[in-house]
Amino acid sequence: MPDQEAHVSLYRRYRPRTFSEVVGQEEIVRTLVNAVRSGEVAHAYLFSGERGIGKTSIARILTRAVNCERPSEGEPCNVCGACSAILSGKTLDVVEIDGASNRGIDHIRRLREEVNFAPADLSKKAYVIDEVHMLTNEAFNALLKTLEEPPAHAMFAFATTEPHKVPRTIISRCQAFEFRKIPADAMERHLVRVAEAEGTSVDSDAIRIIAHRANGGLRDALVMLEQAMSYGGERVTASSVLDMLGLVGRETHQRFLEAIERNERRALLEIVESIVNRGKDLEVFLDDVIHELRDRIAGSDRPSNRELAVARRLLDVKASLFRSLDRRIHFEIGVLQLLAEINPQVRVVPEPRHDDGEKPRRKKSVSAATPSVPKTSETFGDGAARSAEEPETSREQAADADDLVPGWADLLHEIESERIAIAAFLTEGSPTLSEQRLVISFHPEHTFHKEGLEKQANYQYLAGAIRRRFGDDVRLELTYDGAVEKKPLPHEQLRDKARLVCEAFEGEVVKEEW
Repeated sequence: MPDQEAHVSLYRRYRPRTFSEVVGQEEIVRTLVNAVRSGEVAHAYLFSGERGIGKTSIARILTRAVNCERPSEGEPCNVCGACSAILSGKTLDVVEIDGASNRGIDHIRRLREEVNFAPADLSKKAYVIDEVHMLTNEAFNALLKTLEEPPAHAMFAFATTEPHKVPRTIISRCQAFEFRKIPADAMERHLVRVAEAEGTSVDSDAIRIIAHRANGGLRDALVMLEQAMSYGGERVTASSVLDMLGLVGRETHQRFLEAIERNERRALLEIVESIVNRGKDLEVFLDDVIHELRDRIAGSDRPSNRELAVARRLLDVKASLFRSLDRRIHFEIGVLQLLAEINPQVRVVPEPRHDDGEKPRRKKSVSAATPSVPKTSETFGDGAARSAEEPETSREQAADADDLVPGWADLLHEIESERIAIAAFLTEGSPTLSEQRLVISFHPEHTFHKEGLEKQANYQYLAGAIRRRFGDDVRLELTYDGAVEKKPLPHEQLRDKARLVCEAFEGEVVKEEW
C-alpha cells in the first residue's frame, strides 16, 4: 500500500510565492519590487508588524528575487535553478534562523564567521532571522559589527512582532518597514479565492465572520477557514462557523443592546443564561457587543449620552471580567448595575422650607418619571469621570453636605478632576464650617481615609483648595466623630448587588462568605 501524501495546511499551500500574490501590503511590495528591478537592494531589512500578515513570506520572496536567474519586473520566476534550490531548501546560501530558539551569542558568532565566505551556489547569501527581538543583548552587539560593514554578497532580512525591543543601533542600520493589518475586504476576497480553489462552498456571511475574527491576520483566517471546512463539510455556513468558534450571531448582540435600552432585566439575564448553557465565552460575547455598539455610535452623527454611558460601563465590565473567579455572576451584576445607573428609580425630592426658614430633612421618594440619562460631564467629563462602582448615595451625600457647607459639592468636583484619590477619601467625611474653620469629621472606623488625607502632600493640596474656595482665612481640621453616618462597607455593597440578582430570579441568598 503506497504511503499517503502528507497533508499540508491551507496557510502553507497558499503562502505567496511572488510579490504580486501578497495580500494587503501594497506599499511595501512596490518599494521592494522597485529595489530589485533597479538592482539597489539594501544589505539589511527590518519587517515589523502583527503575526500572520506576511513578514516572513516577503522576506523569502525577496531572497529568491535577488538570486533569480530570470527575474521578471522584480519578481522571481520560481522555476530557475536558484529559485528551485531556495524553495526546496537545498542551498546553504540562504539561512533561516529562529531568533527565539537561537538567541545566544554563539549562534551570531558562527553567523559572523560564515557570512564572510563567498556564496557557493547563488549570487547573494541571505540570512532571514525571525523574531529577531528575542536575541540577547550580547548577540545584538555581535551582530552590529557585521551590519556596520557587511560583505557585498550578503543580505539580511529581520522579522519581528515587537520592534520596540530591537536596539536602535540595529534599526538605524536597516531599511525598516512596518506591516499593517490586512483590511477585512481584501482578506474576504482572498478567502473566497481559496475556498473556490479548494472546491468548497462557503457562505459570504461565514467569510465575513472569519475575516472579522482574524483581526487583520491572514494566516489566522486561513487556519479558521480550514477548520470550518472540516467542521461544516461540503458547505460552510455562518451558523457552523459561529458554533465552531464558540460565538453567537449578531442578532443576539442586538437583542442584548435592545434589552438594555428597554431596561429589561429578566431578558438580559435570560440571554446570559442561554450563552452560558451553550458553552459560549462571555468575554468574547461582551467584546462583540461592544463592537456592535461602537459601530452604532460611529454611524451616528450625534451619539446620545446614553449610548456613550452604556459603552463606557460595558468596557469597565470587560476590563474586570478576566480577573473574576465566577465570570457569569460578575457579568450579570455588572449589567444589572449598568441598568440601575442609566435608569435610576429613586431620586431626592427637596421639600419647601417652613415659614421659619428651617429646611426639613431630605426624604427619598419614588419617581415614576421617564428614566434620566447621566450627563456627559458626570460620566466622562474632562478627567472627572466618576467610578463605575461608586454608589448612587455618594451624590446624595454630597448634596446633603452642600446644605451644611455651601460650595462643598463644587469643591469635590474640582478635586475629583485633579486628585481622584483625595476626592475618594473626602466622600467618607462630613464637613462643617464655623468660625473660619472647616472641620471634616470621619467615623472612627474610617481611619484609612483620615490618615490618607493627613499625609503631607495630600493635606497641603486639600488645605490650598479649601482656601481658594472658601477664603484665605479658612483653616482645615480633620477629626473623628462617632455621630458621623457610617457608609456601607464593600461587602455590604456587594450584598446589595447580590440582592438585585435574587430579585431578578426570584431566588434567595443561601450562603455568605466574606
